[in-house]
Amino acid sequence: MSGPLRWPVHPAPNDGEALSSWLRRIAGCYGTDIEHLGDDIGYKIDAGDLDDVDLAPPPGMIEVLAERTGVAPARLRQMSVAGSVPWLLDDMEPGPEGFPTYTRQLSVLRPAGKQKARVVPSWRPWLPDRLPARGCPECVAESPSPHPYRLLWAIPIVSSCLAHGCWLEATLAARSYFGMWDFDRPAPSPAPQHVLTLDQRTRDAFAVGHVELPRRRVHAGIWFRLLRTVVDELSCPLSENRPADTGTIRQIWKEAGYPARDGQGLWRPFEQQPETVQRHTMEAAAVTIALLEAGTITGRGCGAHLFLPEPDLELGDGRTPAEFSKSQPDNLKALGQALEEAIQAAREDPAEAQALYAFALIGCRTPESVTRLRADFAELGIPLEILSLTDGQASFA
Repeated sequence: MSGPLRWPVHPAPNDGEALSSWLRRIAGCYGTDIEHLGDDIGYKIDAGDLDDVDLAPPPGMIEVLAERTGVAPARLRQMSVAGSVPWLLDDMEPGPEGFPTYTRQLSVLRPAGKQKARVVPSWRPWLPDRLPARGCPECVAESPSPHPYRLLWAIPIVSSCLAHGCWLEATLAARSYFGMWDFDRPAPSPAPQHVLTLDQRTRDAFAVGHVELPRRRVHAGIWFRLLRTVVDELSCPLSENRPADTGTIRQIWKEAGYPARDGQGLWRPFEQQPETVQRHTMEAAAVTIALLEAGTITGRGCGAHLFLPEPDLELGDGRTPAEFSKSQPDNLKALGQALEEAIQAAREDPAEAQALYAFALIGCRTPESVTRLRADFAELGIPLEILSLTDGQASFA
């Protein structure tokens, strides 16, 4: 006999299921536990190793599981956070430059380049030191034990269950274990629509690789960074903002129903905040996006336009362009003057150049049009040291 035996009986992975959850369900089919299952495939897996399995499986584990179960390696990789590199995060290894690289390449509420510089050692976006133990009471009630556990439940980038429209709840036990709920399952609590809308977009980013925003479709990598930028802008000390931006941020937190920055004293990155503060911050981020899309607040960052609808195009009144121009000399003169002022400001200020470039990208629908736009900027004398992700905001699908 050559090679290890396949497992003839095993459940198929559920959509979005975490790898450790699937392994526990396979173990259940054979009347054993995940520790003994790990021994069978040559890997140590116990309750303390579940985070490691769901973050980045040990080298070779994916290949062994694919051989035993017949499930494609690509499918298995997507059951861990490492399968979302480089979209969700740039690298699984934390680094000192990770925070400014990830959170400061875009801007939404505040102008680009106005944030205080911060260095956060050993930082990874979205991932706390220990993954939260949460779940949907309705999903658990509808599934047999051992209950499947979704990977997104373990990442504080979402707060709700889209299938049942309710908040995720703490399991009161180790992550992916729901024994306490068999005796005292929490009643589902409806989540507000703006939270569900935000979480639907984030789930789309994971599932299909892009998100549909009012202005255009954006790549998942842009969405995760755009959302983390909003979180950073909501979390920074108010003293670091200009008065107008401070007023906007206070308005957002008030609309969310919490004090500014959820009452935090010292600054710490989102990933190091208590779970309650993380949930409130994500709720405030959902409020931010809803207010931007409704036109209730105005973001001054280069990415704020992505949350605005396409402008209405009015039909002409039958006059030729020349006739229309003669009837609107003052408006055209003012428009031309405003354009000249914007170009001059862009020549002198990289942040203004970035904002003008992001605005001009609205009309670019092909890679060739982006190339022409960059050539036009160079001809106008506007520096092209634009943030690397700006072009990525244009989608040509």
